[in-house]
Amino acid sequence: MPLRRWTRGARLAYAMRNPLGGFARVPAAPAVALRDLWSGNAAGGEQLVRNQTLFEGTQRPLHEGEWDNPQWPEAYRRWLQGFTWLQDLRELGAESARIKARTLVAQWMEQTPAERPISAPSITGARLAAWLGCYEFFAASADDSFRQQLMASLIMEARSIMALMPEEAKGWHALTALKGLLAVAVSLPDYPEFLTRYLRLIDTAISQQILPDGGHITRCPEDLLQCVRELAEMLYILQVARVPLPTSVLDAANRSAPALRAMRHGDGGLALFNGSSEQNPQFIEQVLNRASRTRVVAAGLPDSGFARLNNGRALLIADAASAAPAGYDGSAHAGMLSFEFSSGRQRLIVNCGTSSLHVWADALRYPAAHSVLELADLSPMRFDADGGVSQKPQVTRQISVQDGVHCLSMTHDGYKPQGGGVYSRKIYLDKDGIVLQGIEKLEDVSIPVPLCIRFHLHPDVSIEQEEDGYLLHTPEETWFFWSDGHIEIEESVYLGQGKREATRQLVLTPATTEQTAEDPSPAAAHVHPAEETEQPQEADPPAEALTPEVPEVGSGLLTDPSAPHIGSTENTLLPPPPVPQAPSKPPIRWSLSLKSA
Repeated sequence: MPLRRWTRGARLAYAMRNPLGGFARVPAAPAVALRDLWSGNAAGGEQLVRNQTLFEGTQRPLHEGEWDNPQWPEAYRRWLQGFTWLQDLRELGAESARIKARTLVAQWMEQTPAERPISAPSITGARLAAWLGCYEFFAASADDSFRQQLMASLIMEARSIMALMPEEAKGWHALTALKGLLAVAVSLPDYPEFLTRYLRLIDTAISQQILPDGGHITRCPEDLLQCVRELAEMLYILQVARVPLPTSVLDAANRSAPALRAMRHGDGGLALFNGSSEQNPQFIEQVLNRASRTRVVAAGLPDSGFARLNNGRALLIADAASAAPAGYDGSAHAGMLSFEFSSGRQRLIVNCGTSSLHVWADALRYPAAHSVLELADLSPMRFDADGGVSQKPQVTRQISVQDGVHCLSMTHDGYKPQGGGVYSRKIYLDKDGIVLQGIEKLEDVSIPVPLCIRFHLHPDVSIEQEEDGYLLHTPEETWFFWSDGHIEIEESVYLGQGKREATRQLVLTPATTEQTAEDPSPAAAHVHPAEETEQPQEADPPAEALTPEVPEVGSGLLTDPSAPHIGSTENTLLPPPPVPQAPSKPPIRWSLSLKSA
């Protein structure tokens, strides 16, 4: 591996030699006609014709020959250089769109090999697949000179992927790079080294990121979607070219498609965990139909660490594991034990989501942005400067079912090194899916610290106060929320669909009177340890004791007054010396029941 790092520049320079210089024969056209599988956005195509780009709601001018700018967000740079926007011009379909596509590709090819930004093989892979997938649209009718230059560029840039892989792309980005290499391999069969290298790398790329249950190693549902998408495109390319399907690709698609279905709510969008957004339900369905012919939904995701309870119209998805392994934890959120709950196509309880804006993305990683318990000024995870996680809690989970009643028991010790104790959450879903109940508890607490339990509501949910609780109105149903703790209504935000939406949250704090009952849950009275039980996930190594300190983001409040405000619990400095261990705090109980449909 060190030798490959030392020889990187030489390998890349050799790879980017121009085939038109006489090193090899350049074919006149692709041997196989590939077709891009996904529909584009005609409005985006119209913007491009007018020398504007529209990406994630932001409009930017499109300057001739400008393909890189350090001021651009990373996501925008990847999108622009990846040429997936050719789909938008193809969707527009006008002759002006065809000419614009050809012009922009020509501008890219006018750069010398040394000037082209090809250091990220995943972006190069996306670009090569986009060129070949839209070839009939923008290149088939072009002159011989353009097509010859395009074929030469395909060869050079495919060689750059070979020179940089596997070190410089991992996760689903590695699959994007290999997809581009595969597309060139089947389109230019006179260069067998491309297919040989693809077959040599694909098995490892899959085994490193797709878990036995089909989930993704990052534990981000959106990453899983991207992974399934790349697998679907690979299967299509292999089938069109009549190349025998590698067992690893077919098996990975058959495992990951059911796992992806398990991470969808009734509205078809994804659950919001570890940096995921909802994504477009129609696109998700398109990807799933391409990846697998079956419509199987994974019953459980033990390796991915997600629990799924489903009765009647009710669906609960819970984050029941610690952060992903080092190197794959850049999007990990401190949302252990948080859950989302939906009924039919309507989401009720949610997590706040994620954002492409750095300040928001950082704030949304903390417990205050999740439907879970939060201790003021403490974080159950410690995030490094590079975005990874250095303090990972131990998480346990156990799922049982008896007489149709689901019981999910989870714990994590993320607060324990700081004196906050072990957090325990037990959730029951009745057999008809009309009653959801929970018991929240802290044990082994050694310092006095304020706590609250947040339930972020979807923007479609409105709240009406009643004498003993709150009615939660959705367009189709009304649910009743009750707790033996104190309930406050606070403002919240929802970023599940790529834009910031105002919403509200229910915040529970311990009641002033001492609670004495051990288990008030009506559903709990009928639940006993089931014979069929999911075993707890193997716990991470114990975290070392940490000196109590106030992190930059505590209970949703940032020190920067212009930064996003998610929670509203006041920041309180912890007392320097820990007091002797206190008894466990009384549990807080809550229930959510269907009032009318």
